[in-house]
Amino acid sequence: MIENAELAADVSRTLQTTFEALGDSIVSVNAGCGEAEASLYREKIGDIFYIIVFGILEPLYEKHPQLKPQDWDAKKS
Repeated sequence: MIENAELAADVSRTLQTTFEALGDSIVSVNAGCGEAEASLYREKIGDIFYIIVFGILEPLYEKHPQLKPQDWDAKKS
């Protein structure tokens, strides 16, 4: 995973923002689409969440534990 601590912090901030924006998009889709469309959208966003959390951020936080937000474990649940 990323060795450079400054770059790792930037990646963490960017992906945290992305994570939150994707969560907001689920709320919008749930409100504006039928259940079938919303369900498919949630499934696809769930795939992206999985990659962001377990493929990138978790390894990043193992390498740079000081970057891990205090509420991270609650957020990823």
